[in-house]
Amino acid sequence: MSKLCITTISDTVGRTPLVSLSGVDGVSHGVAGEILGKLEYMNPGSSIKDRVAKHIVAQLSAKGISKSAPLVVAGPGNLAISLAMLGRSLTCLLPERTTTDRVRLLKSLGVTDIVRTLDGALPGSPEHACEIGRRIVKYRAGSVYIDEELGDWDLSACYDELAAELIEQTDGTLDALVLGVDTGNAATHLSRALKAKLPNIQIIGVEPTNSAIGEQTVDNPLARRWLCEDIGRAYAPRALLPGSIDMWIQVSDRVAYSMARRLVQGGVFAGPSSGASVAAARMYAVSACLQPSSRVAVILGDTARNYTDTLLSDDWMLAHDLLDARMVADLQRTQIEQYRAASIEDLQLPAAVTVSENDSMHYAVALMAEHDFSQVPVTGPSRRLIGYLTLSAAQTLLDNHVALPTDPVRKFMLRFNPAPRNVGTANIRKEYWLITPETPLSELSRFFESHSVAFVTDASRKFCLGIATKQDLISFLARRHTFRF
Repeated sequence: MSKLCITTISDTVGRTPLVSLSGVDGVSHGVAGEILGKLEYMNPGSSIKDRVAKHIVAQLSAKGISKSAPLVVAGPGNLAISLAMLGRSLTCLLPERTTTDRVRLLKSLGVTDIVRTLDGALPGSPEHACEIGRRIVKYRAGSVYIDEELGDWDLSACYDELAAELIEQTDGTLDALVLGVDTGNAATHLSRALKAKLPNIQIIGVEPTNSAIGEQTVDNPLARRWLCEDIGRAYAPRALLPGSIDMWIQVSDRVAYSMARRLVQGGVFAGPSSGASVAAARMYAVSACLQPSSRVAVILGDTARNYTDTLLSDDWMLAHDLLDARMVADLQRTQIEQYRAASIEDLQLPAAVTVSENDSMHYAVALMAEHDFSQVPVTGPSRRLIGYLTLSAAQTLLDNHVALPTDPVRKFMLRFNPAPRNVGTANIRKEYWLITPETPLSELSRFFESHSVAFVTDASRKFCLGIATKQDLISFLARRHTFRF
C-alpha cells in the first residue's frame, strides 16, 4: 500500500498546522510579538475534540467495552461529533445554546437521540447534564456515560501530543499559550506538559463575559448568559487544577464574534470561541509589552462552518448586535448605500420576451437562441406569468429524447407555485418571489444570493415586464463608479 494512503480516519487526527495570524485584519496591529494560530479545526471532525475522542475510544477498547455499546455523551456537541465520526453509537446531551448546525451534522452522522440540557445548570442539580446522563445510563443496559468534566478518562497523553506539536513547531520558543476554557482538561494538561519543557511560558485562559470559571464564584447560574459556545461555565469545573492558568481574560460576545468574522475574512475558518481566544491573545500581547521576538500561540478549537445560521449570517449577527462599528458600516455600505435608494426601474431593463405554456419546446429553444437568452418567462391564461424555462434544461431534455420538439412547454417548465415539489414528474414547482419595478436594488441584491435570475412583474403578478440578473446589478454599479458586490 502507498505510504500516502492512511487506513483509518483516526490516523489523520493531530499534526495540525501552526500559522501566523499577522495577515488577519485587526490581529497584529500595534503588537510587537508574533501571534500564531494552532488550527485544530483542521482535524477530520473539524475540532480539537477529535484528539479527545480518539483517546476515549482507545480506552473503551482497552476496557473491553464493545464498539456497539451505546455512549451517552455530554457537552456542546463537538465531542459527540468526533465520537460519531469514529463510528460510535450515541445519545447526545446538548446545551440549549448549541447551534442547529451541529444538530444537523449529528443527525447526518446517525445520531437521532438528542437531549437538550439547561444552560448554566449547576453540578448536582437534576437539570445538570451529568445527572440526566446518569439517569439515562441507569435505564439503558450496557451504555457508557462520557463527560470530560468528570475526569473519568485519562486525557494526559492526548494533550501531551498537542503540547509536543506546539514545541516542535515553534522550535521551543513559545512565550504564551492562549486557549478557551470549558471543561478545564485542555488547560490543565497543556499547562502541565508545556511548563515541564518551557518553565517561563504563560498560560492565558479565555472565557466569555459572565462566565464564572476564573472568578470561581457561585451565584444564580441562570443569570449568567452568553452566546459563544465551547468556552465558559457558570461554575469552576473540577477538572481545572488550581495554578494551571496564569491569567484570565474575559471576552464579550461582540468582540468574539467580530474577531471570528475577521478570521474568516483572512482565510482562517475558525468559530466564535476561536475569535474570543484571538481577541484575548491580542489583549495579552498589548498589555504584556512583548518583544519583537516573542511568540504567542492560540488554540483555534473548531470551525466556522458549524455556524452557518449564526456567525456566517449577516442578518443574525446584526439582530444580535455582534458586529463591531466598522463591520456594521461596511455591511451597510455593501447592502444599502452603494445602491443609493435605486430601484429595479433604474436598471433600464429591456421589455421581456415571453412564450406561452402551449408553445412547443422547439419554438422556445429557437426563441432563446435567437435573442441569446439563458431563460425565457412562460405565460398562462390572460398572459399571466406562471413560470420559466431555461435554455440548458430544454436542450438537454431534447438531446436525450426526454422531450419532443413538438411537446408543449408546460410539460417541462419550472412553475411558480407554493405547492410542494411533485416528485416523479418533469414538472417542478418553484417558490415565487414578487419583484416589481419599485423593488429596491438592495433587496434585489439579497435575492441574488440564492437565485440566478429575477422576473420583474407588476404588483398583481399579471404581466412579466423584464428579466434581471446579477450582471445587470454589476453593470449598474460600474456606471455609478462604485463597483462593490
